Amino acid sequence: GRALCTIYPREGYFTVMVVVGNKEKPAVEEMLPRCTPELREIYHRTNEGNGQRWLMIDLEDEGELYEDVFRLIQIRRKP
Repeated sequence: GRALCTIYPREGYFTVMVVVGNKEKPAVEEMLPRCTPELREIYHRTNEGNGQRWLMIDLEDEGELYEDVFRLIQIRRKP
């Protein structure tokens, strides 16, 4: 099928790109209040184009933001 995310290795961290399309948007926006302030800020400052938001999320460790990214990926993988 389709890519769930794209991972860009950096020195000391990596960037994960997750595309939130029209299908995922309602589930993601329902999840946002339970996410980290950082992910909420990334989501709201990312412009929507063609019904999609291309979220670029820098991850340095396996903290709360890391868990938020996994939840986004779970939403993308639902049929």
